[in-house]
Amino acid sequence: MVAPVNPRRGVEGGEVAPGFGRGGGRGSWLTAAAVARVAGGEVVRRGAPAHGVTTDSRGECLGRLFVALRGANHDGHRFLADAAARGATGLLIDRGMDDAALAAALAPLGRVFAPFVVRVPDTGRALLDLAAEHRRRHRAKVVGITGSCGKTTTKEWLGAVLGRAMPTVRSPASFNNQIGVPLTLFAIEPETRAAVVEIGTNAPGEIGMLSAVARPDLGIVTCVAPAHLEGLGSLEGVALEKSALPAALPDEGLCLLNGDDAACRAMAERTRATVQFVGIDREADWFATDVQFHGLGTSFRLQGERPVTLPVLGTHAVYNALLVIAAASQLGVAEQDVLQALAAVPAAARRLEAKVRGGVTVYDDTYNMNPESARAALHALAGTATAGRRIAVFGAMLELGAASEALHERLGAEVARTRQDQLLCVGAGAEPIARGAVRAGMSAVAVHVFAGVGEALAHLRSAVRPGDVVLAKASRRIGLDRLVDQLLAALGVEAPAGSSAAEAPAASGGGGGADG
Repeated sequence: MVAPVNPRRGVEGGEVAPGFGRGGGRGSWLTAAAVARVAGGEVVRRGAPAHGVTTDSRGECLGRLFVALRGANHDGHRFLADAAARGATGLLIDRGMDDAALAAALAPLGRVFAPFVVRVPDTGRALLDLAAEHRRRHRAKVVGITGSCGKTTTKEWLGAVLGRAMPTVRSPASFNNQIGVPLTLFAIEPETRAAVVEIGTNAPGEIGMLSAVARPDLGIVTCVAPAHLEGLGSLEGVALEKSALPAALPDEGLCLLNGDDAACRAMAERTRATVQFVGIDREADWFATDVQFHGLGTSFRLQGERPVTLPVLGTHAVYNALLVIAAASQLGVAEQDVLQALAAVPAAARRLEAKVRGGVTVYDDTYNMNPESARAALHALAGTATAGRRIAVFGAMLELGAASEALHERLGAEVARTRQDQLLCVGAGAEPIARGAVRAGMSAVAVHVFAGVGEALAHLRSAVRPGDVVLAKASRRIGLDRLVDQLLAALGVEAPAGSSAAEAPAASGGGGGADG
């Protein structure tokens, strides 16, 4: 049995966080006494120090401190014996487990049991406090990244660039919440020189709390867009929440902001750090001109002069690249080395990822979706030259609260304005996109609404032909990735690397980011 803890979404099951950190053992600060002192707890049983931290009893536990987290639908305390049997050196429990319950939980181990045990008021809070102490004890420069869109890609690219120049850690996948951020910080070792930490939010105050734990030296805000409105209430609420990262930066820090986003620009007033802006075709500290899309990806001129080509598509990729260039330069990486690394970055999985089958190019952007990332993807699709048709396949955008229907209709209008050839709306909640497109002038014949993935797939299998370009995008829980996978399987063998149905360069349009 395992303790199901999802660092992406809290403690409600799903994917689990691996164990982090190996720099303990001899000389490790993670002793029972230190853990109790930092976390405000009591030592129940002493033992050898831990040399890492985990929240997952089925992952790497050997020599680590297992933190038993509680959630509405699970309790990590049920898996103490599993963690200990897999070699955990320490166990962190809360006051809901008394000595008798602890003894009963560990009874299956018999005399094999040896980990130290510390009891704290709240294991979730203790995880944050321990991570803050671990960060304090190391000299690595910490880069905090937030934003409504683009933060995961920016984190991945910056981590890859810095990793070529210095020992670097970065958040795995989307470890950006109250579990993922601490676990990322525990990956910092004495030799680490840079840590790239993605910081997300679902509720007011979360970014401020996580920034206080990570204490970033450099902060990046990619953009502000309508996302997580159910928790944050409004676009103004989103901006206020994101601004907590700039506000947390020290006087000697650096704040990098999207200068083409008015809400981001306003955050310059919230920080004590030096501020630099990135932008496209406008005055900024770091800017791009002559943005073009083509079969190899996206090209632009850095500072209006130096040619840069990214192996991914979209204006949002240019913003991500500019932020990476600015951050890496601040951390001492030569510009030439940064650009060479960016030229080799792979597209993040299911984030406008180009896949070619049977002469059809499918842009798989099914990782997630919000209004701004959908608009950016549409503009990327519109700017892609192709001999065939451009087909947009959208599912619903979730967590938009009372504004949901209006935002979906607005997206439909954007489909019409960007002159896509066909629009497919899939599943519950996507119908307003179709309505908005027709109201904005798109032919009703070109707009299709399907109840589910199966019906949409059947239509696409019979309708697409060589030369067509298909964009598929929806919120993650809609499951549009299944449509992409099944369509690609139906279209046949994967095309050779570098081939594409969309070949000729085309001028860009739009802006923003597309991680959402």
